[in-house]
Amino acid sequence: MAQSGRERHRDREPGLRQPDPGPAPSENRVFRITDDERQQIAKCLRYIDDARRALEGQQNPENREIIRELRASADRIFELLSDLEETDV
Repeated sequence: MAQSGRERHRDREPGLRQPDPGPAPSENRVFRITDDERQQIAKCLRYIDDARRALEGQQNPENREIIRELRASADRIFELLSDLEETDV
């Protein structure tokens, strides 16, 4: 598989810190999302739900935490997208 050229965390020298990225971005930023992007996110959420249902079908007690986190993650993403404010910018 081809390398992307990006440095991965595990490739860095142990103990070396990366430079400070600077101040955190403002919390009041405005983002646009297209219908196509929204559909791509919905597709990813469906994959998460399909994976969760497949794990539930296995009825393996060791998967309970994974199932719970998949459900919570998908719900949170859906809530965040639903709460996005539409702008006329």
